[in-house]
Amino acid sequence: MMSIFSNPTSVRSISRGFRSMNRSLLMIAGLAAVGFSCKPGEDASELGDWRQQSALDGVARGRAASFVIDNKAYVGTGWNLDGLRLSDLWMYDPTIDAWSQKANYTGTARSFGSGFAAAGKGYIGLGTDDRSNRLKDFYEYDPAGNKWTKIEDFPGTARYGAFAFGANNKGYVGAGNDGNNLKDIYSYDPATKKWTSVIGFGGAKRVGALTMVINDAVYIGSGSDNGANLNDWWKFEPANGTWTRKADFTSDQAGIARSYAAAFVIGGKGYVGFGNGSTNLWSYDPATDIWTDVQNISNNAYKVMPAARQYPVSFTLKDKDGVERGYVGTGETGTSARLDNFFSFEPNTSRVKVD
Repeated sequence: MMSIFSNPTSVRSISRGFRSMNRSLLMIAGLAAVGFSCKPGEDASELGDWRQQSALDGVARGRAASFVIDNKAYVGTGWNLDGLRLSDLWMYDPTIDAWSQKANYTGTARSFGSGFAAAGKGYIGLGTDDRSNRLKDFYEYDPAGNKWTKIEDFPGTARYGAFAFGANNKGYVGAGNDGNNLKDIYSYDPATKKWTSVIGFGGAKRVGALTMVINDAVYIGSGSDNGANLNDWWKFEPANGTWTRKADFTSDQAGIARSYAAAFVIGGKGYVGFGNGSTNLWSYDPATDIWTDVQNISNNAYKVMPAARQYPVSFTLKDKDGVERGYVGTGETGTSARLDNFFSFEPNTSRVKVD
């Protein structure tokens, strides 16, 4: 593990100045390339097609957990409109656009849990129960046997709103809230069935952060701390355990910082939207370290218009044609609605306008 920021302030300021100028030049070049690649009369801002998919067969919910195994998504737990925590599990197959119910989660019914997949198994843990007690247990799901098994408890404090991801055949869980916001991180190794502490990023403590796994690296950011949404962005390399701060998730548009958002990866780029920020969708290119405003998700000029939402689940799957699509579903709109609908996004096809 190593500290990233050791340069004097003056050197860092100069470095950031050159970095900002380089990003601007790369952005201009990128926009020019987009302009030349469009068909006559095609507006680049219209690129990125949303498609409504089959709604979750279970009850509408927010604050669910999810994981992906073998191009199938598993969505479970969460809470319904009455505030009751749930323990059902559903599998989505994108090749037939259909859901099937699987074995119920055998831990305490919960919302705000964290899910990840590693070495062919799925995992859900943490969160809060029906009395809002914070939890620290974890369970493993075996899709071959359709069976849940309790594993060793999470070694940190009981918490909710933690981020989680699978990488390098291990699971990683961190941050969240145990009464106070946190930034500790632990990894779980299915081979040894043990948790290990991981040195964390240098940013603020947070709850409701998001993660994106791109190639062999993981990108972590957003969330909230001390009542404010965050926009810092960090790269984690599981192979050597190093952290690097990347370009902040910022632009000239208000409301870009957010928590409890949706994120997915397509073609080596990450996409971020929804949550409690603006309704725009943004892309992140790790090759250039540049954020780009892709589109206004809820623009009513188009036939498919996903509703804004907080606390959704999101993931990447290949559809029946082998095309990568980002999927976003469930979630909440304020305190008055829980959602069961799902939408998918493909960045290289134009949106269809209302007739």
